[in-house]
Amino acid sequence: MQEWFKNLPEKVDILREYPPGQGLTMKRTALILALIVALIPAAGAEASYHGASTGSTVSDVAITADGRYMVAGTESGSIICLQQDGSVPWNVSTGDAVTAVAVADAGGYVAVGTEGGDVLLFDGNGGRYWTKSVTGAVRDLAISGDGRYLAVGSDRITLFNYRGNEEWNIAVQPGSRSSSTPLHVTSIAFTNDGNYIVTGSSNGDILFMNRQGKLIWEGIARAPVTAVDVSRDGSVIAAGGRDRALQVYGRAGGLPWALPTGAPILALALSGDGRFVVVGKEGGDVECYRPNDAHLWTNRTGSNVLSVDVSRRGGTVAAGNAGGTVYLWNGIGDARWTFDAGAPVSAVALSEKGDYLAAGAGERAFIFRTADEPVTATTEETEDATTEPTRAGGAGALIGAIAVAAAGILLRR
Repeated sequence: MQEWFKNLPEKVDILREYPPGQGLTMKRTALILALIVALIPAAGAEASYHGASTGSTVSDVAITADGRYMVAGTESGSIICLQQDGSVPWNVSTGDAVTAVAVADAGGYVAVGTEGGDVLLFDGNGGRYWTKSVTGAVRDLAISGDGRYLAVGSDRITLFNYRGNEEWNIAVQPGSRSSSTPLHVTSIAFTNDGNYIVTGSSNGDILFMNRQGKLIWEGIARAPVTAVDVSRDGSVIAAGGRDRALQVYGRAGGLPWALPTGAPILALALSGDGRFVVVGKEGGDVECYRPNDAHLWTNRTGSNVLSVDVSRRGGTVAAGNAGGTVYLWNGIGDARWTFDAGAPVSAVALSEKGDYLAAGAGERAFIFRTADEPVTATTEETEDATTEPTRAGGAGALIGAIAVAAAGILLRR
């Protein structure tokens, strides 16, 4: 497409070869319309995905429910916002390695955790509301859908409200499995209404509690828990870990529905309605299950799966692996597309409907429109998102310029 635009002046000059008053008005108009229409598909191809250089390895990503923008946190402490159109409206520094990021469903709040134990809350424009500290490194965090509460997993479990006030903090339960591993939370999830919290721990403990911090039930894995998730209403809870088993609980707890997975689970995601759970495994398999029912499908990626996500109703599944590939499947496991990110894919996150996908790989952040297969050759990347915010431009701006030029020619008829 760049070659096409290189000769753009000549293409516009064609229109001037037909002076007014010679019976060629219809031909002039047809040429103008054809020129404008020809640009539109090219612009669409450019918008299939956008990438931004982050200046440091991406540690986590999150995306708004509507896919309007994503945020990426890096090991150097940067937080970068990347929009659907490829613009970077803001980037800020936390001063410490970012370990976790989350956004409220409505996109009004961005929460960040760091290696040094800081918890930060930003607004959607990158303005900082507050900074608080917890005991130990922040391993994971989750923000309720309305943004009113923030659950933080570190050496303890801490709940903040949106004003930055600490509601409570509790110690990680010792559990029944003795271990020399220091106790810490490895994964945490929040229901959409903020009424329930689930955590997984380094000692294999799985805790389900209400927003007041009251323990409702406790589950046990035989090895460290690597990932937990909960449905929007808290009726389905899923957990996976190094013990090569998937566990699914109901809100009341009791004996879980458990299945052996054959390899350690490195990543896990539950659809918002609780009907599908997807796991990414050591060795490269991605598997989908219907909780309390059966295994549905398996796809092989060839290397450790570092991150997975599933849309609210399970119609779209995404994964990223250590081999540097982003995968997208439909709900029954059929491949939609793959993308070579060029570095291990540390994190993926889908919008609620699955129409947009955020990913982090090496020192780059990406936002994809999932309906279109990514075409690397026609997509421009923001060179360095860590310096100055950028604005959208490219084909869209050129189309506008052509339209204005064409209109001017018509007015001079």
